[in-house]
Formats: sequence, C-alpha cells, structure tokens
Amino acid sequence: MKASTIQMLSNAGLAGASLLIPNLARDEFGSSMVEVGVIVAGYNAAVFISSYIFGRASDVYGRRTILIVGLLLSAIACLLHIFADSTFALGLIRIIVGICAGVFPSALIAYVYESSKKIGKFTSWGSFGFGAGTFIAGFIGIYYQIFLFSAALLAVSFAISLFLPFGKETLHEVALFPRALIKRNLPVYSSMMLRHIGANMIWVTYPIFLADLGADPLFIGGIYAINAFGQFFFMQLLDRFSSSSLVAFGFIFSAITFPTYTLALVYWQIVPAQIILAAAWSCLYVGSMKYVMERNDEKGTAVGILQSVLSISAIVGALLGGTISFAFGYHGAMYVATGLAIVGLIVFAMSDSWMRARIRKRFNQSKS
Repeated sequence: MKASTIQMLSNAGLAGASLLIPNLARDEFGSSMVEVGVIVAGYNAAVFISSYIFGRASDVYGRRTILIVGLLLSAIACLLHIFADSTFALGLIRIIVGICAGVFPSALIAYVYESSKKIGKFTSWGSFGFGAGTFIAGFIGIYYQIFLFSAALLAVSFAISLFLPFGKETLHEVALFPRALIKRNLPVYSSMMLRHIGANMIWVTYPIFLADLGADPLFIGGIYAINAFGQFFFMQLLDRFSSSSLVAFGFIFSAITFPTYTLALVYWQIVPAQIILAAAWSCLYVGSMKYVMERNDEKGTAVGILQSVLSISAIVGALLGGTISFAFGYHGAMYVATGLAIVGLIVFAMSDSWMRARIRKRFNQSKS
C-alpha cells in the first residue's frame, strides 16, 4: 500500500503543477501558442532524457536510492515555479522539474511488478492521483498556491518512500544502448510513439481550448479529473487481459476519442469524450507496461525507455500541436491525432505479429 500511496501522491503533485502551465504562460507572460508548445516540449525533453538514464540506473545500481532521491528532488523542483517571472524563466524551470520527475517512476514501477505483478491496480492509483491533483489545482485556481500544494504532496511521497520494504535487490548489467532490448519491445515502442505524438498535439493547447469553449479553471480541473478517475476505474479491471489485446483496444478507443472533441460547441459537451479517453489510455498504458515487463529481465530499463518514448512523443507533439493549432485551429490538431492513432494500430498489429512469428520459429528450431 505504501507504493500505491507514493504513486498517487507523486502523480497528484506533478499533475497539479502542470495543469495550468499553458494558461500561466499565455495570461501572465504573454506567451504565444508556439512558445507554449516550446515550454511543454522542454519539460518532456527533460523527462525523456532523465527517464532513460535513471531507468537504467535502477537496474544497475538498485531501485531504492533512485526512488528516494528522485522524489526529494521533485519536491524541491516544484517550489521553483514560484520564481517564474517570464516565458524564458518558466521554460527553464519546467526543464528542471522534468529532469527530476523522470528519475523515480521506472524504479517504482519495477519495484511493484517484482513484488506483486499487479500493474493495472498499481497504475490506477497514479490515475487517481492525477485526477485529484488536477481537480484540486483547478479548485485552488491561484498559480503559486498550486505549486506549493504540489511540492507538499511530493514531499510526503518522499517521506513514505523512506519506509518502503526493499529486500536484497538483483542488479543487472545493462549496455548504455541496449539494442536487443529495444528490438524486443519495438512493436509497442514504435506504435505508442505515433499515437502519443498525436495525443500531445491536442494536450499542448487543451486547457486553452477548454477555456475558449467557456470553461473556468475549476471546470478545466474537473475535465481532467473525469479522465483520470475513469482510468482509476478501468485500470482496476485490466490485469486479467493480455498485453497485446489491451494495446490494440487502446488504439481503437483513441481513434474514436480524438475526432469526438471537434463536435463540442460548449465546454460541458466534452465530458463523454473524456470517458472514452479514460478507457483508451487505461488499455494503452497498462497493456504497454505489461508488454515490456513480461519480455525483459531489465525491467527498469525497459520501463525507462517506454517512458522516454512517451516523453519524446510529447516533445514532438507539443511542437507540432502548437504550430498546427496556430495555423489550422484546434480541430486541425485533433484530426491529425486521429490519423496517427489509426497508423499506430496498424504498426502495432503488423510488428507484433511479425515478432510473435519470429519467436515461434526460434522455439521450433530449438526443439528440432
């Protein structure tokens, strides 16, 4: 239960700190849509680098130290937001927060899988935390009080991590560039990258999109909370299903969700799409985590690379989304995201089938 509490509180802290960053940049510092995209991309670039480095480090040096240090640094970094006084300063602070936020998740996920293998139920608490964090941040509505609240949640996570029961850990030798590991997991890495690029083309301006539909900060937080609490419900049910099936259905639900956003004329009409989105991400996230955990002994590295894939997708998606929204409006980004989700499904289905055929061939050769 301690690990689930850390997952919940740390996700609440990071999500709360992130929710209104686009609004803060535009309303307080006069940032353009493109600059908002750059700020979000900078954060995700930092998470991308950090997730890989420290995911591997958790395999090589052990999970406990990486987890504890990452949570402490994240709590301290969240406090830096209160010193932002310009677009440049906000972007720099978000990079620092991104570096710290990428340190601990892989170690925590690997620790839980090795302890119980119930990834669906564990990750559901991250979604609950995301929902609670965004809702409370929307309720607070004052930027700098939100950052203090987020830092406090991360500080509590750090304190709890000191009491996690770590036994004797098995350390692994992992190459700096683990080519074989990447190849084993390529079906999910490549397809998730495509889908997540599309999704982040939407998310980079999503709070502004909602505000332009008439939503106030409280409702914006509530919209994010519907998605997150929906994930909490769905993820509890998914451990029984195969990883490949979950990933495939995640792509299908994504391709339904993204164009549905274009139908909303006022803010409250977005609610049904958020429920479908919750099902989509629940299937994708739990399925992809199970996929890499089942196929690798170097679980921290495998998860770290997956987190890096999601982060680099967020970088590209943020940059493209800010630019496409500027040129073609919000709906343009939503239609492109739909196409990428469909392509992601095709890539996953084809590459996973090819990978399975290769495994069967090697197995039959070893028997003969």
